[in-house]
Amino acid sequence: MPPKPRKPQPKDQQATQGPQAPRPRRGWLGRILLRLLLLLFFLGVLGVGVGVGAWFWISQDLPRIERLADYRPPAVTQVLAQDGQLMAEFYRERRYVVPVQDVSRLVVTAFVSAEDGDFFRHPGIDLWGITRAAWANLKARKVVQGGSTITQQVAKTLLLTPQRTFGRKIKEMILAWRIERYLNKEEILYLYLNQIYLGNGAYGVEAAAQTYFGKHARDLDVAEAALLAGLVQAPSRYSPLRHPRRARARQVYVIERMVSDHHITPAQAEEALNAQLNIRLHRPDTVPAAYYEETVRQWLEEKFGANTLYEGGLTVHTACDPGLTKAALKALEQGLNDLTNRHGFQGAVAKASPSELQAASERPVSQSGLEQGQVVTGLVTQVNKQQQTLTLRMGAERGQLTLADLRRWYSSLKDVEKMLTPGDIVRVRAVKYQDKTKTWDLGLVQEPVAQAAIVALEAGSGRCRVLIGGRSFSQSQYNRAIQAHRQPGSAFKPFIYAAALDRPQHPYTPASILIDSPVVYEDPSQPDGLWRPKNYEADFKGLTTFRESLEHSRNIPTVKLLADLGVDYAIRYARQLGISSELPGTLSLALGSGGVTLLEMTRAYSVFANQGRLVEPVLVEKVFDRDGKTIYQANPDNSREVISPQTAFVMTSLLRGVVDNGTGRSLKLPGRSLAGKTGTTNDLRDAWFIGYAPSLVCGVWVGRDENESLGSRETGARAAGPIWKEFMKEALAGLPPIDFPVPEGVVFARVHKESGQALPADGGSGYFEAFKAGSEPGVAPPTPLPHSRASEAEDFLQSETFATQDQE
Repeated sequence: MPPKPRKPQPKDQQATQGPQAPRPRRGWLGRILLRLLLLLFFLGVLGVGVGVGAWFWISQDLPRIERLADYRPPAVTQVLAQDGQLMAEFYRERRYVVPVQDVSRLVVTAFVSAEDGDFFRHPGIDLWGITRAAWANLKARKVVQGGSTITQQVAKTLLLTPQRTFGRKIKEMILAWRIERYLNKEEILYLYLNQIYLGNGAYGVEAAAQTYFGKHARDLDVAEAALLAGLVQAPSRYSPLRHPRRARARQVYVIERMVSDHHITPAQAEEALNAQLNIRLHRPDTVPAAYYEETVRQWLEEKFGANTLYEGGLTVHTACDPGLTKAALKALEQGLNDLTNRHGFQGAVAKASPSELQAASERPVSQSGLEQGQVVTGLVTQVNKQQQTLTLRMGAERGQLTLADLRRWYSSLKDVEKMLTPGDIVRVRAVKYQDKTKTWDLGLVQEPVAQAAIVALEAGSGRCRVLIGGRSFSQSQYNRAIQAHRQPGSAFKPFIYAAALDRPQHPYTPASILIDSPVVYEDPSQPDGLWRPKNYEADFKGLTTFRESLEHSRNIPTVKLLADLGVDYAIRYARQLGISSELPGTLSLALGSGGVTLLEMTRAYSVFANQGRLVEPVLVEKVFDRDGKTIYQANPDNSREVISPQTAFVMTSLLRGVVDNGTGRSLKLPGRSLAGKTGTTNDLRDAWFIGYAPSLVCGVWVGRDENESLGSRETGARAAGPIWKEFMKEALAGLPPIDFPVPEGVVFARVHKESGQALPADGGSGYFEAFKAGSEPGVAPPTPLPHSRASEAEDFLQSETFATQDQE
């Protein structure tokens, strides 16, 4: 049966009741959006998970930020003189660690504005700052801002390696976040401002302030602070010394940032931008005591180690006296110049080639910065026979030497050409500049060939006030005061005479009689196997007192005295006085044939000045670590009695006679009590004078490093004595005159000058001599002469030699 046909329906019903219409389009898009959101959520969760996992994974091997609490970077060790003046600095990194309170507020805000404007607001990481820096760099097409915060820079510098990797950057951010929770902002600034490198060897703002401006960080103004803050990004590229324009551009940028951050006003910025800065490489003024400084440096390194010395930030207080050191340097220079001048001009230092001579002659004359008093080399270019002058060229400068100046060297000189000719190169001093002729008046200078050393010790404490080991540390670092072992000559004799005063049996006294007559000793080292000691004047005085023999430095009586005492006993006695160098076991010891140092000789003489007490020389008095804790202090009571006060005073009395009446009489200072002894070695190779006042002991040595002769008649009194005298005159200036104290157990008795025999106390002749109580003539029996010496004395009194001398 066929199906029934459907009943037709209206069109509007067909539209509504026909087959089901498809879902709206927005449902499909919703599903896509939902899936997309789910995917993003999943990726976000995954990213956070990965990030958190990475955070914890990276955090596992991060350095501990607790290390920052004990911030002890390499810092400068400073060596100070007695009065607190700076002598020297030792360091690997020139850094002075200072608290933030000792840094100008302007410096702090300048660095904050330049490096991290939101420092006081962010938690260690500044995402907005990173974005801002990137945009600024993009606009400038170069790096003008950094993206790291100050805290990140602290983390990078103090806790991480300098390598540039993404992983290190993540670690840096993690550490910065942690640091901000461990330290406050001031503590972070303390680390940052002391750690950063700012070029030219300056680490930290304090070192940079001193390097570029010669002032402390607390004293910097806006312009100076901005200049330093501009260096952080690239200290070499923006160095104000090498690239002033670049440094200026950075300075302007920092000042503008400080205004934007409301740290300064526009008026302050305007003033800073117009400020004229005196930028140069400043080095601190130091006491000119290079040999002393080096000796201290060696001692510090040996005691504390190199790391502590160069990185520990020690403060070292020394016994060096700047005023006395200056006086010693002046006396040394004058003494060596006088010695050099006494032996005349030694000729030109070099000869120029014909081409060099022609080039110098044709060079235009101009001023090149030569200063009055400066010593330079000059080339003789022309001789004016009519005016008897020499024309010299010193680079672009021109100078003139006259016959009158040259006659200082040769009084009989009549022709300048007989002394110097064109092409000769000499040393000259610029005396006066003549504007009209554009020519310097010159003085001929000759470089000394001799060297000298000076040591000055405070008698009672052993504090080393002066230590100079040569005429120029820059030319030679060899310290002749403590390293050179030179023969002391007659300066060693006081130890022999002191030993004689203290001989246990039959001691000598200042009035004892010695015999100055020819003598011969067996000596295998001599060509004929015999040694014949001689006096400096090659004469003989016959019978002489103990005092006179020492005052006039008679060699033969001293050798005989040592022969009577015994060499071994004399060496033991010298050791007692502090002489530690190796000494010869022969009679030549009496004439100072053993090499000793100036420091040990000066120390040994201090026993006489210090009433028999031997002191340890003190160069370093105190050492403080970077926290101000005392880690070394010299023993305030570092002396011990090695001879009796009575022996010490009698020796002082004898050595005072050397200055008053003997070989050192040219060294007297009016109104001053002085004692000492000259020393001269064979062939005049070494010249010594060691002497003292009641409070100060000073030793001077003069000689040549080649161990050659100083020249004719250059004895201790002539070569070394004037240096000693000039120094002591300055050292004692302004101090009240005092005499050597007389200890108990010393008596004075009037004796005959030649015989040493006792005289009535009220007698008109003779002199009062100092004796140890009980040893004066008339109380103690005279020291018996050994049989051989008694016979020698009798023979000598009847000899033709004595009769001839007696007639003289």
